[in-house]
Amino acid sequence: MRSAKQESRARVAVIGGGVAGSSIALYLGRRGVDVTLFEKKKSLVDGPPMCHLHAGGNLYREISDAQCLTLLHESIELLRFYPFAIDYRPTVIAVPTDDKGDPSDLYPRLKMLQKSYQKLIDQDPKNAVLGSSDDYYRCYSEAEIRALRAAPDTILHPQTADEWMTGVAKSIDLSKVKFPLILVQEYGLNMFRIAATATLALKALKNVQLMMQSSVSHILPTAKGWKLRYQEEGRSDEAAFDYLINAAGFRSGMIDDMINSRRQRHVEFKSAYVTEWREQPQTLPEIVFFGERGTPKGMAQFTPYPDGYFQLHGMTKEITLFDDGLVQSSTESAQPKLDKKYLDKIDKVWKKRMHCDVLSPPSTT
Repeated sequence: MRSAKQESRARVAVIGGGVAGSSIALYLGRRGVDVTLFEKKKSLVDGPPMCHLHAGGNLYREISDAQCLTLLHESIELLRFYPFAIDYRPTVIAVPTDDKGDPSDLYPRLKMLQKSYQKLIDQDPKNAVLGSSDDYYRCYSEAEIRALRAAPDTILHPQTADEWMTGVAKSIDLSKVKFPLILVQEYGLNMFRIAATATLALKALKNVQLMMQSSVSHILPTAKGWKLRYQEEGRSDEAAFDYLINAAGFRSGMIDDMINSRRQRHVEFKSAYVTEWREQPQTLPEIVFFGERGTPKGMAQFTPYPDGYFQLHGMTKEITLFDDGLVQSSTESAQPKLDKKYLDKIDKVWKKRMHCDVLSPPSTT
């Protein structure tokens, strides 16, 4: 039975245990709220990997400056919330010689973000999680890059900007990029650490209940809030809550439908691939090669993982983008309808022929 003190506290149901749902549950739980988190999988934060913080969205030409500022602020909040879940390595931006853009096109945005970052630090010194604002980004000329390339040292544990850039200088074809190359303090997001941090922290809170392998099937409004019906390991049950938080990820539209909320949503099915490059002796930052989305020269992200593994993410139909992969809500449902072949990839597994030997080892371009 719940005590009188427990009865006086609001009861909140969070549907979905991804980054958003787990973080909300942890935030509320630490403030004494009674939280029940429903997650249909066996573990939290069990979705697709994220490469980096997207601090300010420097990597995308398509988004606006206003969106960049929002992303910068949100990235700092995320890093402060999960300080032990970040890979502290920068991101290098390179513009290929056959791209229509120029590195200098980024200068106004980078200066704007640098100035905004300093304002956030002035408001609260704890916001200085990306280092000094003076070091937020740095441009490297061709002469500087070639000098780093000529350095004899193999750097396994880079600490400074020059040491991080040395691996880049030694690994890419310098004749195929425009200068300067730009290094930005945009760190990596380690989803495995976030999953572990959220799971351990939530389990330690007595006022938080984790309902793993639990799927919500019906949501009914009541005079005081909501009644949820759910299935847990083959059995059905129900529970009443004062508040409901929809954090169901790309299936959020299904929850909208249950509560008769006709929100307009978009879902895009994309992918990335992992390959090995064990011959690479240097420790690399993330490298982003700019390009026009959806073309054979689309933007490519090269994300390092331990032991010689790299994630490749390219805005091309050959790697990331899929026909009919972008869908939106209809008049009948808030849930965008993805083709069954994509849902099978999400809910089941990719066929072996699709994930073995799909990519040859990366070249130095």
